Parts: sequence; structure tokens; C-alpha cells
Amino acid sequence: MIKPVKVYALVLSVVMVLAACNFKKSDATNAVEATPEKVETALKEELKKAPQFEVTTITGAQVSLKQSLAENKPTVVYFTASWCPMCAKNWPAISAAYPEYKDKVNFVAISIDPTDDKEVMTNLAKDKAFQFPVAPGNPKVMLDFGVESQATTVGINKEGDILFQKNKSTLSEEEYRKLFEQLLN
Repeated sequence: MIKPVKVYALVLSVVMVLAACNFKKSDATNAVEATPEKVETALKEELKKAPQFEVTTITGAQVSLKQSLAENKPTVVYFTASWCPMCAKNWPAISAAYPEYKDKVNFVAISIDPTDDKEVMTNLAKDKAFQFPVAPGNPKVMLDFGVESQATTVGINKEGDILFQKNKSTLSEEEYRKLFEQLLN
């Protein structure tokens, strides 16, 4: 008579072998040749389209996704607030990196706080010596992008796809340069 433990072990072994064979079989039958074209198509399908937006900066300039697409330029939107300590750490890094890219990348910092009106943001830009365009409080743009907080950097490629979103991040000057380069390449 066969002991129940031996039967259990035998049944378990058979199930494991069948499962392993089935796993290998499904891998082989579902395998798709990864050509560069297929990889690029798959990556593009995963990217989310950026919402259309248009803001007026404190200097009166218009910045919009439509404009960026027409100029065939990538766009960076930085969501900020006048009272945000994490944002305050990013402003010098953005100010240092932005001038090198201002002709290649459309950039705008948009306050998420509706009380950050033109006067508040103008005074802030002057006090902190911003070297980049900034727009008064417009929480609608933040909501359209699905951004949940300030200190968020969103990169949009030339096709209007969101390439990256850095949430609640303190970035260095070099990290901003890398993000700008990522959009250009």
C-alpha cells in the first residue's frame, strides 16, 4: 500500500512539471519579436497626451501647448506656489539651467495657488531673480494635468506627449539640464 505522503508528493511533482511546461509553452507562443519600430510604437502608446493649456505670464507673454507644437518645441511646465519651501529650492536651479535652453524648450512656471496673482508673482520673481517665465495662480491647469501638488515638473515632447512628471521633487541644476536634454533627444 502506498503511503498518503508519497501520493501527495507525487501529485505535487506532476502538477509542478505540468505547470512549468505550460508556462514555457505560453511564453513561446506569445513571444513577439522586439524590433526597434515595435518598441517605439509601444512606448508611444504608453505616453499620455498633454492637455491643451494657455497661460499669460507676468510679463504678458502667452505660453500654450498649441504654440509649442506649432514651433516644434518641447514644453516644460513647473507647478509652483509662492509659499512652497520645496519650490523655493528649485527656483535657483531652474534659473541657472533655463537660459541655456530658452530657445529650444518652452518653459513656464505656473502657480497652483489662485491667491498668487500677478502682483504676488511679479514681486516673487523680482525678489528671487527668476530667469524663467512665470504665470500667476491657475489651479485649473494643474487639475487638467492631473497634478496633485506644487513642486511638480512636467515634460512634454514635441508631439504633445507627457514624457515625464516629477512630483514633489527637489532637483539640482544638473538634473534640470538632463530633463531638458531628455526632451530634446
